[in-house]
Amino acid sequence: MAFRNICIVGPGAIGGMMAVMLSRAGFNVSTLGRARKAEAIALRGLTLRQGGETLQARPKATASVAKLGPQDLIVVTLKSNALPSVAAQLKALSNAPKFNPATPMVFAMNGVPWWFFDDFGGPLAGTRLKSLDPDGMLHAAVPEASIVWGVINCSVHELPDGSIQHTTGQHLILGRPNDDPAGLDEIAEVFRAANYKTLVSANIRQDLWIKLLVNVTINPVSALTVATIKDMLAEPLVAEAIHAVAAEMRALGLALGLDAGPDRFDRMKDAVVKTSMLQDLERGRPLELESIVDAVVEIAERCGVALPQTRQLAGLMRLRARTAGLL
Repeated sequence: MAFRNICIVGPGAIGGMMAVMLSRAGFNVSTLGRARKAEAIALRGLTLRQGGETLQARPKATASVAKLGPQDLIVVTLKSNALPSVAAQLKALSNAPKFNPATPMVFAMNGVPWWFFDDFGGPLAGTRLKSLDPDGMLHAAVPEASIVWGVINCSVHELPDGSIQHTTGQHLILGRPNDDPAGLDEIAEVFRAANYKTLVSANIRQDLWIKLLVNVTINPVSALTVATIKDMLAEPLVAEAIHAVAAEMRALGLALGLDAGPDRFDRMKDAVVKTSMLQDLERGRPLELESIVDAVVEIAERCGVALPQTRQLAGLMRLRARTAGLL
């Protein structure tokens, strides 16, 4: 297999699980994270609790790009609000003296990507989203030819002891901004070897919009209510608010030529799960508002689509983050 050396950038819950699974599949895995996280992984390794099993791995861990050699595959599992702080460093992980645009970087992240309107077509083609990349730094730091977007559906969280608990889902969809599938099967095989159910998308925006509809509706409301998905959907008026935002997301998607697919909330009604946004709130971490809420509002304004419920939710979340000291 062509991809032997793999770096996980952001070894939190999602990235930490990937590091364990890829290590156990035989890949040479390293992790790049904050100093405290890197020290913890270097000292104790990574522990994943999955289906009654305890799986362990000891990937190389560092907070310094300079301590890592060239990589064959870069997997970025950061929260979207953390990406600008490390994007410029990704070039140093390339497998060539000068940054090689062919070095794939898989971004397994939530929300709207900064490149959303690149290769989009129509009047909004090439539009830069100020909510995501106000100064164009991400566009400059990450060549489009390197980008592989990953829509990941996996419920996993970090436990107080530093271990990782995997609850449900292990699905990954891969695609490029221009929807060119060339080479994606080889990358998909890497994740399949690590037991991820991995598909290659024919339209990655379509797939990310399907997940985005859930992120925009469920995640902010969970942070406002401090409730699990099951409890939110069981409360009639809260469920009504969630469905109202979902309807607006569907209308915006159709204006963009994207279909959000069938309603998924019924399948989630028994999920005693805290969303990642609620977990971030409880831990005092910055919330992913820009890519999950703000970008949607900006896109709607550019399309001339009214999103009154979603705009109200965005305002409430901005205030919630401010009162929690996270803005």
